[in-house]
Amino acid sequence: MVKLVRHSNNPILVPNRNNEWEASATYNPSVAKLGDKYFLVYRAFDSNGRSTVGLAEGSSPTAFSNRRLFIKPENKWEEFGCEDPRVVRVEDKYFISYTSISAWPPTMEGIKVGMAITTDFSNVDEKHPVTTFNSKALGFFPEKINGKYAAILAADTDKKPPKIALSYFDKKEDIWSEAYWNDWYAHLDDHAFNIPKRDEDHFEVGAAPLKCEAGWILIYSYIENYFTGSQGWRIDALLLDSQDPAKILGRTHEPLLYPIEDYEIYGNVHNIVFPSGAIIEEGELFVYYGGADTVSCVASCKLSDLVQELTSERAKP
Repeated sequence: MVKLVRHSNNPILVPNRNNEWEASATYNPSVAKLGDKYFLVYRAFDSNGRSTVGLAEGSSPTAFSNRRLFIKPENKWEEFGCEDPRVVRVEDKYFISYTSISAWPPTMEGIKVGMAITTDFSNVDEKHPVTTFNSKALGFFPEKINGKYAAILAADTDKKPPKIALSYFDKKEDIWSEAYWNDWYAHLDDHAFNIPKRDEDHFEVGAAPLKCEAGWILIYSYIENYFTGSQGWRIDALLLDSQDPAKILGRTHEPLLYPIEDYEIYGNVHNIVFPSGAIIEEGELFVYYGGADTVSCVASCKLSDLVQELTSERAKP
């Protein structure tokens, strides 16, 4: 049974009360590599409850510094917050998807996906509103699938039941095309796929998918008793088919990680570990997660051990 091992430096980011924009929380991180540097984007929370996206950098995947505000509300479609970024290198650009908040207090219609594009993390080159409906947690696949750009996302996230779905784009511009998304949403059930769960449980997209020899690894959030009270947040994994990611090849039946450390148990929201990023470095899988909706953390395991687990007989969905 594979478990993620927490890094000794956890939490790797904590709120900085000297910076108002990140005074209350620095959590749900996602990491990408450029040259020999690692860049970490994260959700920053100010003392008024507004979210922006911070950026930190490091020479290793477990230690980050040089923090600065990177993405902030500049348009009506993100006026009240930019939340939970996920960064993926797609060809020669870095796509950063995030939850954009256009209403306060937040409403279903005011929670959608936005994105920023950067070449080298020195600045944001482009920003776009993406989805046209209630949605969040969009993660891009880092390479084309059957000649198309691809993404996984959560749709109707504030309705019951929410759906995890796949989207494919002939060209980059389709990613932020209103016409594309209106047509896609009209056929939502055709794009959705089911992660096996109990009726009282729930799941959410975690990190963007990672490619391995066996297929796509999706690190996701599984929440026990989501609809019945005493929630149990855990980190799990799926193995998806490389050419048809809607096909689940394997899944972990026991959590890779669940809250046991103080920084996961106590915070703005107690007892939460939420996976938001993952990278593979020298055969090691690093999973980045938010602890108690307050701090950023990292844990790891050998990629080969997880793949062996996901391809075993007991991992069948």
